[in-house]
Amino acid sequence: MRVLKDIFLKDWKYKLMALLIAISIWSVVNFGSRTAITISRYVEIRNPKPEFEYKLHPERVDITVYVVERLLMSKLIEDVRAYVDVGSIERKGVYKLRVETESKLPILIHPASVDPPVIKVRVD
Repeated sequence: MRVLKDIFLKDWKYKLMALLIAISIWSVVNFGSRTAITISRYVEIRNPKPEFEYKLHPERVDITVYVVERLLMSKLIEDVRAYVDVGSIERKGVYKLRVETESKLPILIHPASVDPPVIKVRVD
């Protein structure tokens, strides 16, 4: 029992550091390089107020996404979203809002840019 305890606890800091380095190298080798692809998505409206009606122009945007090559055909790419937050709009009019993007796994699927980055939102 003492021998096992010495094996695991002696110089534990170095062993932990070696484990973290090994996991890092494994993840780089396993997930490989990233590839840039462009996907098209409808822009979602976040935080709408029920008394207003919102119209977007354009309704679709192109998102450039960096994806780990192994996930190119994955359904995870479908989870990339584009949205505008209209929660701060208090009255009717035409506004230019920045399009935001999100991904459930930004480490593996990273949205890099949006075209166009700003869209018009008409509030009636």
